[in-house]
Amino acid sequence: MRRIPGARILVLLGVAALGLGCGTLGGGGSSENDAIAARIGDEVVTVAEIDAKIKDDLLARETNNGNAARLHDLRTKALRAVLAERVLDAEAARRGISRETLIEEQFPLAPVSDEEVQRFYTANVSRLRGAPLAQISDDIRQHLQTEARQEAIDAFVAERSTVELARERMTLRPGGPSKGPDDARVTIVEFSDFQCPFCQRALPVLEEITKRHPEDVRVVYRHLPLDSIHPRARASAEAAACAREAGKFWEYHDLLFANNGALANEDLRGYAEELGMDLESFDECVATRRHAAEIQADVLEAQSIGVTGTPAFVVNGIVLFGLQSVEALDAVVREELARSEAADS
Repeated sequence: MRRIPGARILVLLGVAALGLGCGTLGGGGSSENDAIAARIGDEVVTVAEIDAKIKDDLLARETNNGNAARLHDLRTKALRAVLAERVLDAEAARRGISRETLIEEQFPLAPVSDEEVQRFYTANVSRLRGAPLAQISDDIRQHLQTEARQEAIDAFVAERSTVELARERMTLRPGGPSKGPDDARVTIVEFSDFQCPFCQRALPVLEEITKRHPEDVRVVYRHLPLDSIHPRARASAEAAACAREAGKFWEYHDLLFANNGALANEDLRGYAEELGMDLESFDECVATRRHAAEIQADVLEAQSIGVTGTPAFVVNGIVLFGLQSVEALDAVVREELARSEAADS
């Protein structure tokens, strides 16, 4: 068995996996950190000074120069790793086994069906750089197994720890297409891109959340077309805004995601026709780019809170970067409902 199952898939997707262990730059003993890297006359520059500079630069880069939401996200990921390491080590010590043995015994890799592999491949084919399914099916299977194992470990750790890291909250302007009660206790603002495969995978997640909390959750859609990698995303967003004029945003939204490999101008018009829109009005709206400024306002707002990729979710002001599992997103929703109920009591 490979030491890092599915690593090739992560490379192809451009997705980083969060490991269970913690690491630090430098990594050596005091003798290495005290080693001299350079001299300026009688003064010296040590390896420790260089490492400190590297850490500062990495922190600035990873947090967009200290963006509060990005910093919180980075702290959350680091906290997750620390908690996993300590909880698993404590449980392994209790059983008198190693952490690696505990993981193998407590969280065995579950079988993944050919159908699951095919679904993953279909959903991510645009990001797999043309690799044929037959060539990477084993890597996909291993990736899905590892992903499921990580979710099980996260649940195990969550049951045995309490997170008290204060969440940062961002304020967004009102407006945008929405569904759900206007007076919902929880508002989920999604920043999304119609060409993004991970945004497509977010659809059933949001659907399940709204099924679980039909009276308490409202979903708002915001546009974040990633022009550099999705050349048809912005045109699709502007067309969707035109569909909103006709009262057909969510139906059009669903059609775009269901057919996100076919987003040429004629396709966008065809979906409007399929939904029975007034094509003359739709064509005029698209041709004049009537909603271009609105789309760009969404993009700028996303950037202002540290969101640079899709999907991203803002739950009552709490920013969650990247695709979320149902349970991860539901956990935040339930926390917010509990907070709201406590405030009312």
